[in-house]
Amino acid sequence: MFSRTLTFSTIIAGLLALNIGPASATLPTGFVNGLDCKGFHHSKTAKAKKQSKAKQRARGKWESLARKNYGWSYRKWSKAKFKHYDCSKPGGWWHCKAAAYPCR
Repeated sequence: MFSRTLTFSTIIAGLLALNIGPASATLPTGFVNGLDCKGFHHSKTAKAKKQSKAKQRARGKWESLARKNYGWSYRKWSKAKFKHYDCSKPGGWWHCKAAAYPCR
């Protein structure tokens, strides 16, 4: 019980530090800052020798998936909200996923 309370408190403190607030944490299906957004999704893993290239490839996969799921107007990474990458380097290659809420 104590660990659940501590975990929840840690999440709330993190959201407040980011100035997001708890209500925004579940947000983006609908309108965000005037943009129409869809549900959160992430790309498939992209790999490359350089991290920047792996991120670029992951963005491309994310854009392709957003276009396929929601149409051309949602495909742009530049309009997405709450963007982030999950990258790791197991061995000599970088492996990255791009994740965000697609918006138009």
